[in-house]
Amino acid sequence: MRLSPVVFIGIVALGAIRSSAQQGAAAPITDLRFDYGRIADGVYTNGCLGIAFPIPAGWQVSTLPGASGEYAMHLPGGGLGLLIVDRHSDKVFGDRIALNALEAPSTLSVKDFVNQYVRQTVEADTQRRQILRDAFALPYGGKQFFRADSRQTFTNGHIQYEAFVYTRFRGYFIGETLMAGSPEALDEAANSLAAATFQEDRPEPGCFVGPDENSRTGIIGGIISSTPSPGSPPPTRIRVSQRVSEGLLTKKPEPEYPEDARQKHIEGDVVLRVVISMQGDVEDSTLVSGDPSLVPAALAAVKQWKYKPYLLNGQPVKMETEVTVAFRLPER
Repeated sequence: MRLSPVVFIGIVALGAIRSSAQQGAAAPITDLRFDYGRIADGVYTNGCLGIAFPIPAGWQVSTLPGASGEYAMHLPGGGLGLLIVDRHSDKVFGDRIALNALEAPSTLSVKDFVNQYVRQTVEADTQRRQILRDAFALPYGGKQFFRADSRQTFTNGHIQYEAFVYTRFRGYFIGETLMAGSPEALDEAANSLAAATFQEDRPEPGCFVGPDENSRTGIIGGIISSTPSPGSPPPTRIRVSQRVSEGLLTKKPEPEYPEDARQKHIEGDVVLRVVISMQGDVEDSTLVSGDPSLVPAALAAVKQWKYKPYLLNGQPVKMETEVTVAFRLPER
């Protein structure tokens, strides 16, 4: 899974919904989109992601993708950009909390995901960036998060401290990318997750990733933004998480292990982005990551997979998702 550090620094997301302890019984979900949410009474809410994030006192919503702040911006790799809050008017060097939800492959641990992200960020600019701490565990909102820290030095001598704090929930990596002017301010920003609350870790039936409502107009504050068109037709193709698509599998032939890879003791995962037809057949596959010697066998196997049709408002639609094909040799 290759991340895009330039994009995710400062443009990240979190979906949220108040817990039953805060507002009684959970309200029924009226919009079944992972990329739909809103702010009310200082809390950003999103029913499909099932988590609530109160905006900390003294912080202001800086930029929300979409004129109404309701629809997420779609990020590379399946991410959704929902909310950014700042503590200072200086948007370049001020403290920032950015909240994000990214699809979480079942084969990638949260710790490895956090370390991978920070290392890629540093590798993109080794002259000015360095890792301060590799991923370590800490509890927030009753969940185990992992956090890793880095530092960036600008040409004017200013130092910016950054942290990446994530957990796995409902098939996504959910958490924060943080920026602050000091290690103490960075810790304070990370502790904003202590107020986050989570519902059950189970997918909401029927939730899906809708079309990118924010790709139609210009740029506000560096983020593509627009207002969704009222009365637009329902999508004929949606993006769903790997966890949701796995629940629809009805036929999954295992791949034939390539003999050359077997002899060379090559193991690993092949991740593919696939398009599934309205009838549940895999009609297109493209490589995301994987050892080249394993890819042909993975493509051949996935082509034979069969899914239940995904129904949206009672009508079948095409699905786009990621699948992981694991190749493991028996222990000797």
